[in-house]
Amino acid sequence: MNYEKKPIPKQGGLFYGADYNPDQWQHAPEILERDIELMKQAGVTSASIGIFAWTSLEPKEDHYEFAWLDAVMDRFAKEGMYVFLATPSGSKPMWLSEKYPEVRRVNKDGIRDASGWRHNHCLSSPIYRKKTRAINAQLAQRYKNHPALALWHVGNEYSGECHCELCRSAFQDWLKKRYKTLDALNSAWWSSFWNHTFTNWGQIQTTDASIDALQLDWLRFINDQHLSFMLNEMVPLRERTPDVPCMTNFMGTHEGTNYWQWAEHLDIIANDLYPMPADYADSWRYSIQSDFIHSLMRGMSGGKPWMLLECSPSSVNWGKINKLKRPNAHRQEVLQAVANGANTIHYFQWRKGRGGFEKYHGAVVDHEGSNQSRVFQDCAAIGRELNQLSAVYGADCPQAEVAMLYDWESRWALNASQGPKVLAGGGPFKGDLYTKLCFDHYEALTCCGINVDQVSTKSEFSAYKVLILPALYLVTQEMADRIYQFTQGGGQVVATCLTGYVDLSNCCWLGGFPGAGLAELFGIWNEELDNLDDEERVKVMGQFSGFARDIAERIHLRGAKSIAQAGSEFYAGHPLITEHKCEVGHAFYLAARFESAVLVDFYQSLATRFDLSCTLDADLPLGVVFRRRESADKKYGFLFNYTQETHSIDLKEHSFLDFAVSSNCTGKLELKPYETRVLQI
Repeated sequence: MNYEKKPIPKQGGLFYGADYNPDQWQHAPEILERDIELMKQAGVTSASIGIFAWTSLEPKEDHYEFAWLDAVMDRFAKEGMYVFLATPSGSKPMWLSEKYPEVRRVNKDGIRDASGWRHNHCLSSPIYRKKTRAINAQLAQRYKNHPALALWHVGNEYSGECHCELCRSAFQDWLKKRYKTLDALNSAWWSSFWNHTFTNWGQIQTTDASIDALQLDWLRFINDQHLSFMLNEMVPLRERTPDVPCMTNFMGTHEGTNYWQWAEHLDIIANDLYPMPADYADSWRYSIQSDFIHSLMRGMSGGKPWMLLECSPSSVNWGKINKLKRPNAHRQEVLQAVANGANTIHYFQWRKGRGGFEKYHGAVVDHEGSNQSRVFQDCAAIGRELNQLSAVYGADCPQAEVAMLYDWESRWALNASQGPKVLAGGGPFKGDLYTKLCFDHYEALTCCGINVDQVSTKSEFSAYKVLILPALYLVTQEMADRIYQFTQGGGQVVATCLTGYVDLSNCCWLGGFPGAGLAELFGIWNEELDNLDDEERVKVMGQFSGFARDIAERIHLRGAKSIAQAGSEFYAGHPLITEHKCEVGHAFYLAARFESAVLVDFYQSLATRFDLSCTLDADLPLGVVFRRRESADKKYGFLFNYTQETHSIDLKEHSFLDFAVSSNCTGKLELKPYETRVLQI
């Protein structure tokens, strides 16, 4: 075909579409044709295609059938729409599993998985890596000049682990490269405990939960194996289509993958997100949870546009209770991503399938198959609105004054350590203590109207006024030195409980917590850790008042001053929040997990004291949030009401252009439940 290839929309445009599975509808060409017409009606510009289509592309080994995909690609090009062409590695063909059983994963009990489900291939299998490269090479060679090809969708939601002999051997080789000698490994792992000293590499298993350093290294290895597998997939794509960007879909704060490491190897950051409030009366907290994850993606993209690659326009099918989106909630979720820098909105899925595990998962087109459904009309309205807001997509999210460190290594080390409390219950981030601690502080800052950038241990901190270190459980000497340098440059650092406990090997720092010299920086000694019952609370008194829960440390002052103390339990009177004046900056230590009221008061005091800018100069009630995007000559604001209540916002002397009505708004602005207003500032 000779269609003119359009420039790929980047900062000047938006991708809007969904996962699409035409391979499942080859028997019904009338449905495929109908889909194109419905996509045009909905304002769709792109689709992810071929994610689980391996058998349709290669029904027998080395026998390829591309006619159906040729027709789809050509049709998209004819309509001026783009394809995110997927590599199909996430789900392997039955013939491949049957002929090469080694590609099937082995679980912790030593049982090899059946071929079904997905994401159950062995990451170490040379055969599977060879086969994925082969099919990817075929795709890249055939479609390298196709006008519809916009992006490579590499794999899909990489996750899981395998305990076969190939992976065990690969893990041992990985350890050899990391430690060089068994003596070094035994020393790092403190393996004399329980007589675990290794005398040969072959003794090392993948499933020994009694060695927390081994558990930490296993997680690092699995992360590296996934990354290596993805990079192997990308080789033929990079070789044949060097100008076509590569991305894969992250899963927010997915425990098993250190996405900071992955981000360095991808052209575009993409994420899947499915907020599922169990109770819409508390939906504002789930909305801020989504905002937290968007902020993480924004950080990984380094300020460049990123992609919301999967979300649901209605319900999901895999939750405990699969609730429909309430009116305005879907639009709000879409605009929330855009407000945080997303230049792509894709749904899972375009059309509901007739059968299989996901036949009841939300989709733009349901089983009735027309444009008459509430969800379709909702998506079409959003498509029209996004097209009208095209100028916004060329705008950046302004850098915040506050940075928060999100560190997978600390999370892994904490989860591998026996002693600190494992949280019970559901809600945002479920039982993940580390991420909950991060979210606590993000939520409090959001309630204060303060924007936050999320950063990694490798990020540059000097441009920020405040650096927050929630539960930096694992700390290296290098990182401790960087934190000290930040305060020497005039920065204010905030650390929380569970900071500075272990080194890279998950072994405790000696000399008192927080280790690596951080005790001197914060002017404290953390003597003991108290795990509280789920309903237990510790009263907080002093400059800030309220309650602490779950985790409380018994700390002593060694140069710092106490600005809040425990008012109950046997450590009543001991400091819970401290401040230490460094040579230039300040170091604050929060020795407990605090309820929201304490954190909000604390950050409001920091905002006043250190002149932190608010996102909007207005008094915003709880659950109302303001976000910005800015270009060289224009500024845009997004005002979100995440609650079931109507709120009246006093804009004071400010005047904004309201995109919804194309007129200026001043004075008081009324926000209905779950309503979002897009404003030009």
